[in-house]
Amino acid sequence: MSSTTLSDNNELRADNLIYEINDKLIINGISFSVKSGEMLFIEGSNGSGKTTLLRILSGLMQADEGQITWNDKSIEDERIDYNQQLTYLGHSTGVKAELSTLENINFFSALSGLPQKENSQTAIEWVGLKGNEDSPGRHLSYGQQRRIALTRLLMEPSQLWILDEPFAGLDKKMISALETRFKDHVHNGGILVLTSHQHIELDQVNTSRLQLG
Repeated sequence: MSSTTLSDNNELRADNLIYEINDKLIINGISFSVKSGEMLFIEGSNGSGKTTLLRILSGLMQADEGQITWNDKSIEDERIDYNQQLTYLGHSTGVKAELSTLENINFFSALSGLPQKENSQTAIEWVGLKGNEDSPGRHLSYGQQRRIALTRLLMEPSQLWILDEPFAGLDKKMISALETRFKDHVHNGGILVLTSHQHIELDQVNTSRLQLG
């Protein structure tokens, strides 16, 4: 598995983010900064706004007030460049029912518009789907579809990972492999922002925590 050193001078910053639904504040004045070589772990109970915050950070939703910047530039003004530096994994796997495992992986890779870090077969073996290359998405379990989505963390050369409950539907072996991948990404200069109901302790990873709710 190859290792790529990422840029060491990136920064994701949120300033006074506010988001409300039906006059109820979901995100209330949140500010933070996370830089290359750092992980931000967002904690909170169900309904505390974790998923909403990640979607705002990823540009899929807009805050009512506040600003998000990537390297001091608004992500709204630098949408194309920001998206090329971002890998976002939400609750939906994005797997296409009519495409095979291999076709889905190649589809995700093509969407990024960037060169692959690893080939498709290496990614399939990493997530434990060897033998399922030709299986259509409709025949795969939720856990298997999650594994297809996770191949993006091996193949895309993105600087910023924003991950919503990345361990959902995974067994202990895959969780361990994913934790190792997280460490490699951060140690190589990447930025990791994630939520998880599972306790996470990544040794020697510069981690900050944001409590919601």
